[in-house]
Amino acid sequence: MKKNISILRSLAVLCLFSICLCGCAAKVGPVSQKRYVSQSTKTKVWKSKRDSGKFISGPVRYSKLSEHSSAIAARRISAQSQSLRTWRDLGPQIRKSIEYVQRNPSGGLALRRKELRLTWGQLRKSLEDLERLLPRLDRNPELLGKYFVWYELQSGAEMTGYYTPVIEASLTKKGPYKYPVYRLPPDLRKARPGQTHPWSEQLRKAYRVENGKILPYHSRRDIDIKKVLAGRGLEVAWLKDPVDLFYMHVQGGGVLRLPDGRLRTAVFSGSNGRSFKGLGSIMLHNGVLKKSQLSREKIKSWLLKHPDRMWELMAKNESYIFFKVTRGEPQAAIGKPLKSMVSLATDPKLIPLGSIVGFRTDIYPEKGHPSRRVNGVGLAQDTGKAIKGTRLDYYIGTGNEFKYPAHHLKTHVPVYLLISKSALRR
Repeated sequence: MKKNISILRSLAVLCLFSICLCGCAAKVGPVSQKRYVSQSTKTKVWKSKRDSGKFISGPVRYSKLSEHSSAIAARRISAQSQSLRTWRDLGPQIRKSIEYVQRNPSGGLALRRKELRLTWGQLRKSLEDLERLLPRLDRNPELLGKYFVWYELQSGAEMTGYYTPVIEASLTKKGPYKYPVYRLPPDLRKARPGQTHPWSEQLRKAYRVENGKILPYHSRRDIDIKKVLAGRGLEVAWLKDPVDLFYMHVQGGGVLRLPDGRLRTAVFSGSNGRSFKGLGSIMLHNGVLKKSQLSREKIKSWLLKHPDRMWELMAKNESYIFFKVTRGEPQAAIGKPLKSMVSLATDPKLIPLGSIVGFRTDIYPEKGHPSRRVNGVGLAQDTGKAIKGTRLDYYIGTGNEFKYPAHHLKTHVPVYLLISKSALRR
């Protein structure tokens, strides 16, 4: 009997030893590192691995931070990192967001998601509470953690940068100024609310009527190559550079420097309702440039060296923007001027216009210079056709000196939606 027990003990020890060996062997093998990021607003999981070995993973959904975590995040914010002298400087821009938000019904839903629903009234209350808190934030940034709930976007977001270029232009066609900027054509129509038609989606965006037939509005090819709008008195300015004009369409506006040095602003006034396609993806898909060559500078250089293909490639982006020329500043989607290092372009389905956004990123001010960390509080004030899902576009500033930092910002960042506790009690 004792002999049998001894044998059983030996077998048990042997089994445990084998299990340990198997477990250790499993850890020795290489670990596959997969990364998936969803750019939609649906709940999908993505996973990536940092150099530290820690995995960042989570669905495209909001989760409430604990008060302790919110306090830590709040203590990191810095007005100076956003080129603000004091948090009080944020006040006028917050007021612009309030003016936009209050145009919407207070009880209407600004954000409609399974895990988080917010009304326009709650966004407005949050903005007003932040405005009142500004004089105290310089000394006590942790108050943002005390009075606000921080909702973390578990997936994080891909952050890129944009700026308002200053472009050489003339208000009349002369010399090298031969590429037209068009105002909104009078024959471009949109469906009225409630109006139905088999093409209701296209009608809602833009259409025209020709010989009694309803047709989609002219494409970029029609306008730039076939010149269907030429000679109709729709030109409001003329540019020297056709690629600058294309990118002004992408940005939705620009500052025009006239031959006498005066400045004017080209402000978005409408579009042809056609689908948008980025020039980088067009160049890549057509085998013109490799993925490693898709910087804006290299794209522009290639196009200007190949004028025979330039117009055809740009025409593959059917979207066309119309402008009005004003003496004011560049406008955001909320109808107010943008503020450098504060305004953000977002997908309103995920981050509504008027939202307060906490984030952390690195900016590269100039070529060859080290990065600059920004622990900031941004304001969702702009949109863009390329800004969908988990994508943020950070407004760097107005002027060509901001070209480098804007074009060299592309990184994955932590993102938080800040809602005041008093607004949530409503």
